[in-house]
Order: sequence, then structure tokens, then C-alpha cells
Amino acid sequence: MSIYDPVDDARLEREQPRQRIVAWSIVAVWDNGEEEQITDIPDDVAMTVDEWLTEVEEEQLEFNGEGI
Repeated sequence: MSIYDPVDDARLEREQPRQRIVAWSIVAVWDNGEEEQITDIPDDVAMTVDEWLTEVEEEQLEFNGEGI
């Protein structure tokens, strides 16, 4: 049995690679319960969503104490 070491645990957390969103899609749920995954997004819409997702990534880094 190994002994839990919080210092080692913190080191392992710091060594984890930064997570990035590499793909996204829109899941539409119709009133009949059917789900449709939409991946063909117009460029002007995709650019806005990409910018927002970049902000989400940055907020996640700040939440995890990693900074930008």
C-alpha cells in the first residue's frame, strides 16, 4: 500500500497537458425527441463560437490556477 502524498499529487496535476477544445458541433433536440448533430456551420457563425470557446478555455485555465 502506498502513502498519499499531496505534494506529489499537486505536481502530477501541474504536469497534465493543457486541454484544448479541438472540435465542436451543435446538437439540436426536436420537439419529437429526435436529436440531430449539426456540423455544417456557416463561417460567420463558427468564428463567433470559436471566439467564445477560446474564452471558455481561458476561464478554465484561470479556474484551475494555471493562468494564460
